[in-house]
Amino acid sequence: MDSLTHILLGAAIGEAVLGRYAGKKAMLWGAVAATAPDIDVLAGAFMSDLDKLIFHRGITHSLLFIIATSPLYGWLINRIHRNHKHTANWQQWTLLVFLAQLTHTLLDSFTSYGTQLFLPFIPDAIALSTISVIDPLFTLPLLIGVSWLLIARTDHRRRLYISTAAIFLATAYLAFTVVNKTQVERAFHAAFKQQGYEAAKTDIKPTLFNNLLWRGIAQLRGEDRYVVGYFSVIDGQQVIALEEVEGNHHLLAPYHGKSPVQRLRWVSEGFYKIEETETGFLFNDLRFGRVAEFSDEVSSPYAFSYTLSRSEIDTDFVVERIRLRVERGRESESFRLLWQRILNANAGKEKLHSAGEYP
Repeated sequence: MDSLTHILLGAAIGEAVLGRYAGKKAMLWGAVAATAPDIDVLAGAFMSDLDKLIFHRGITHSLLFIIATSPLYGWLINRIHRNHKHTANWQQWTLLVFLAQLTHTLLDSFTSYGTQLFLPFIPDAIALSTISVIDPLFTLPLLIGVSWLLIARTDHRRRLYISTAAIFLATAYLAFTVVNKTQVERAFHAAFKQQGYEAAKTDIKPTLFNNLLWRGIAQLRGEDRYVVGYFSVIDGQQVIALEEVEGNHHLLAPYHGKSPVQRLRWVSEGFYKIEETETGFLFNDLRFGRVAEFSDEVSSPYAFSYTLSRSEIDTDFVVERIRLRVERGRESESFRLLWQRILNANAGKEKLHSAGEYP
């Protein structure tokens, strides 16, 4: 999820757990602890694009790391406030830090990017893909609740009620996204079957900012070919228009033994399309779609693409992510068309940039 949501959730947890003992300091440290797992972003600044891609939401988001660091963080916070009266003790701070970090990594696991919860024992990421990385309906009750808590007196008798209510409403919405996805998955799998496609594996996720319009992609059994479609839960249309996409995996087949290729294939979970370039190949992650997904622009780049350029000695590939420019006017039009698409998921293709999720 986005950093603001993590901060707000951490602050609400801080108030609910230790507000009565530590006042508004509990909100502060809850917010700080809730962002602690993203310390891997700082380390990623010194890594290559490929290493950064794999390292983020890795070990710092694992249960083992959270369990190991929470007592240390709790001890440090307790030392900072050791001369303050009417504050929490080391064990209480540790509990707060543990809960704040845990909710961060669990919440990320409900997005399509996922987290490697069980590192170093199990490398696979847990990605339930029930909620977008930015969803205002999840963030809104936390924003309202925490804003009130920041303004209200520390001894206000409704502080615990407000913080608990904010957490409950956000959690209830998250539970709704899980139930909603089960219904959406049924619709997609029915569409694949009805239209004669045998899916070997699928990736179904909500589009950015909402839980109403969903994107589904299926790799066809025994092929490097995919079908992609959109489904809106409110437009009343049951037929999902599916579009075929060629993976062109054969272009990269001679290089499957090379480490960069192995790592990219692992990250994309097998949903990728290869294009040949003058210096090597373009690796497109199909899980997130094109930047102009609903546009007629066949040349529109994918949201996540990587160049694989041959090194000078031709023994391996140099991997670089293609950076996408944000254009204010274009993005404003994108949001308008996104909501139009939600209301009519099977409408004809229109010019829409940024339909997929951003990193």
